[in-house]
Amino acid sequence: MTTTMAPPVKAAGGPERRRRGRRWPLILLAVLCVAPLVYLLTAYIPPEMSRSRVPETDTFAYVLLVTHIFTASVALIAGPLQFWPWLRRRRKAHRWIGRAYLFAGVFPSAVISIPVSAQTSSFGVSSQLATGLFSVVWFGTAYAAYRTARRRRYADHRQWMIRNFALTFGKVTNTLLQAPVYFLVAAQDGAVGRGDDATLITHDIAGTTSWLAFVLNLLIAEWYIQRRYGSLRASRPRPVAPTAEAATAGEPRQAVDPAQVGRA
Repeated sequence: MTTTMAPPVKAAGGPERRRRGRRWPLILLAVLCVAPLVYLLTAYIPPEMSRSRVPETDTFAYVLLVTHIFTASVALIAGPLQFWPWLRRRRKAHRWIGRAYLFAGVFPSAVISIPVSAQTSSFGVSSQLATGLFSVVWFGTAYAAYRTARRRRYADHRQWMIRNFALTFGKVTNTLLQAPVYFLVAAQDGAVGRGDDATLITHDIAGTTSWLAFVLNLLIAEWYIQRRYGSLRASRPRPVAPTAEAATAGEPRQAVDPAQVGRA
């Protein structure tokens, strides 16, 4: 009598299901990055100063603004691809997308953002200060991510990339916050006695959303890093300092002279 072994039954919720579960947040992230770009770029393709959503009267300032928008768009498109597991496993593709993200996206966009913000006074001083500080931190975290990758410190590189992309995603967060902040400002408008001054209301909304998007995204990124990588750092065994006996254990012993032993 022969016995046939039945093939093993795969348990529900195996690796394939877990992989699918990880894809949905990345798909949602990609949609949130691309959807605002479709709306934003319609005012700048083709470039035409009269259609700009940011009031500009100087041609050079408009060129800087358009350059900033297009380089930031590169970062928003390439950013989610850097976290996609399929591309991360293909090192060459991951490396080239990362270079495009940094050198065609974040670095030029962060540098150009400072003069663009300085020349755009229609959103108020608070928004200008938030944008200036944001640009410095955005550039700094990108440089830290690049340096750690060059030194093959890949765990640190991933953490710096998470921080940096959290700032890249700041424009999306800023857009999502505008509606609730508008209602908060409008509700308080009568109490502070500003009446219907649209300029002050615009300054309040722009300043509040700029700071909130900047700080909130960084806090979420740090929380995620500590939750994902903090336990790994805590579980690593700490190096033990060598004792005096261990330090001298490897030293060569001096030869003993028989004559010296006899005299003793």
